[in-house]
Amino acid sequence: MSLHEAADRMFQPTADELRPRTDAGTEVVARDDLLLAIGPLAQQPWSSQVYWTRWAADQVEAGIDDVLAIFRTRRQAFVWLVTDKSTPTSLRERLIARDFITELEGRILVASLPILGLRVNRALRIEEATDRSRMEDALRVEHPSWDAGRAGPSIEDRMRRLGADWHAAVGYLDGHAVGTARWRVHSDLRAVELNGAETLPGYRRRGVYSSLVAYRTERAAKDGCTVAAIIADVRTSAPILLRRGFEDVGRATFFLWPASRFEPTGPRTTLPRAS
Repeated sequence: MSLHEAADRMFQPTADELRPRTDAGTEVVARDDLLLAIGPLAQQPWSSQVYWTRWAADQVEAGIDDVLAIFRTRRQAFVWLVTDKSTPTSLRERLIARDFITELEGRILVASLPILGLRVNRALRIEEATDRSRMEDALRVEHPSWDAGRAGPSIEDRMRRLGADWHAAVGYLDGHAVGTARWRVHSDLRAVELNGAETLPGYRRRGVYSSLVAYRTERAAKDGCTVAAIIADVRTSAPILLRRGFEDVGRATFFLWPASRFEPTGPRTTLPRAS
């Protein structure tokens, strides 16, 4: 399998490929013209996603209305992935015109494993979040402003997802949790998806992110993966990874629709990422 094919199947899967990746709390809606998943956390956009649509240009507005109606019945926030292969080619502009929030402008990057030359901070202690205490540390790094009540549902969801395929890790410096990262192993593709990573502002430029990339890719290689792929933010992670052997295979934009927009008088706000 080529790097390009692995990335396509990872980020824009068929319904049969997507269903085994989801847990019992997620509903998959699969039709000839669209594929989306509705997760258990209604207020968290990254719990639910539109993976792809296949519409003609004159079907887009009705299609967008249809997608919004699906999520409106649940008052569910969601993200919508648009790539160079999305149809029609005007979809990105149509979503912007419909007031979707551009949450992440990224590039699809892929690399063969192992990856050489990643900067590693040897003082960083990386531990996998296999218990609630470590998962709480991870959420505190990812969302420093969240209180326990807001973090609770995400912690429960992540603890439920932990297993053979989905993982999280926390990086510690000076006895403090300073970085976190997540990844998913796609055993059918022999590939690892780097889901997301965060570093506390005061610890950036100290090799925390690069060390977490190295940890995840080395761990995945031990699990039999030969490919790593990520939708990397053009402002932050993409430049780092492109200098370390990742190949750019196309543009990817995540648009966001917050649950508050389904409330008659709710404010339009961007919610924190909860991938």
